[in-house]
Amino acid sequence: PTSAECSAKVLAAPLSAMGCFGSKLTASEVQGANGRIVKGSRVQTVNTVAEGGDGSWYQGTVQDCFADGEVKILYDDGDKWTGSAQEVYLFDAPAGDPGGRGRACQQEVQLPHGQVIQATVVG
Repeated sequence: PTSAECSAKVLAAPLSAMGCFGSKLTASEVQGANGRIVKGSRVQTVNTVAEGGDGSWYQGTVQDCFADGEVKILYDDGDKWTGSAQEVYLFDAPAGDPGGRGRACQQEVQLPHGQVIQATVVG
């Protein structure tokens, strides 16, 4: 190779490592809305009405964390999303998380006449 080709290869490697050329720098963890998020964390986000959504919460698994504070999520329904970790709640948040946001629980309630309703409470 010519010296120009060698110089290009030397310069391209650090730029690629810095997140240039379409790649992003990964991070071991990022700060989410209610705790530290790592690759593999079970999380949930809300599809807000203000942004054209239906107000529903969707659960998924973090595929990657990025140095810019974003996360890549693969939702349980197969959808994918990459965005700010500040909008992402740990699904099984630690006991000490502020306000208990992001913690989900299930409770079975016995109603009169033998009817049973199962609900998942979020928030």
